[in-house]
Amino acid sequence: MEFSVPIKSIASSFPIPCEVADKYIKLASGEQIKVLLLVMRDLSESIDAGRIADKLGMDKTAAEDALLFWVRCGVLGSAQTAAPEKQEREVVITSELPTRQDVIARGMEDEKVRLLLREAQLKFGRGLKNNESRLLVSLYDDYGMDVSVILLLLQHAASQNKANLSYIRSTAVKWLKAGVVTVRDGEEIIAGEAKGKLAFSIVRRAFGIEDRLPSDKETELSNLWVNTWQMSPEMLKAAYNVCIDAKAKISFPYISKILEKWYLAGYKTVADIKDGKSAAKSRQSNDYAGFDIDAFEAKLNSD
Repeated sequence: MEFSVPIKSIASSFPIPCEVADKYIKLASGEQIKVLLLVMRDLSESIDAGRIADKLGMDKTAAEDALLFWVRCGVLGSAQTAAPEKQEREVVITSELPTRQDVIARGMEDEKVRLLLREAQLKFGRGLKNNESRLLVSLYDDYGMDVSVILLLLQHAASQNKANLSYIRSTAVKWLKAGVVTVRDGEEIIAGEAKGKLAFSIVRRAFGIEDRLPSDKETELSNLWVNTWQMSPEMLKAAYNVCIDAKAKISFPYISKILEKWYLAGYKTVADIKDGKSAAKSRQSNDYAGFDIDAFEAKLNSD
């Protein structure tokens, strides 16, 4: 039997992103597809999980889960994902720092500079070296860093036992590039780094790699896997094993591709992977095929 699409059906159609059919049609459940179809059909309406649930005769929580699935896939946006990100800017702290005489003069004429230099000495528990005081005044005068932000940076450096010129300079550059303006901005950077380090320690143990400092990329990916995707040590270990079997070496980017596919599929446990279905699908009867490691590897390598 041959099939065709009538012209009248095309005339009354509405758009669906191609990636839905190209990438997610096998991953999405029937409920998730229905929710997306309704959202795309009623683009003039606000996306409300309660309204969608009523129209489809489903639980509101299930509708919210379906919407979150499409948000994770990047097909839909959310108030959280739509928030503008701070734009990183180019920052170079030159070697042309103010002279010792300039520092003295600025301290005499500006109360904030006096406060900065005095508090810096208290945080370091010693007198400032000439280059340190020159750098601090430069951060305030030439790069517009608020005194409270500079003092937070110094406190952080001291807590890491890195109260030295090199660390202060590199951290200042990182904060300026990230658009740190307030103390809260700086605290978020510090908290993020701490979470990243903790996440890497979890990943390191799951992978069985040596105790060492992570690279910036390793910290970033570890934070994504553990804190954003909430992957358990068992899931991390499973992804590591797939990577080693395929590559015979550890590759953080390759492991990240594996974990991303499992995350988008809704896998929560190793059992979900073996069954080839997400925990959400386990409540439904379907004929979804079991986990095919050969096909999975071929797909990963083709991306």
